[in-house]
Amino acid sequence: MNIEEYSYLWTTQKEEYALVNTDCGYGIVNKKKQTVLLISDEELAAGVIQKMMKEGNKIYENILDAYADV
Repeated sequence: MNIEEYSYLWTTQKEEYALVNTDCGYGIVNKKKQTVLLISDEELAAGVIQKMMKEGNKIYENILDAYADV
């Protein structure tokens, strides 16, 4: 897979997707649908998370705050 396949996370659907800081690192969540996006390739996931941070996606300290901010 290519990181550009996930570009919707920081472009067209940026307001829906956010990062949540967990004990295991950052997780990607869809605030509107209240779901978590899992990327099985750890290297790809790290790249996607870094890109989301660089592009200014919101970051929350817990998932409940993310889901409440719709």
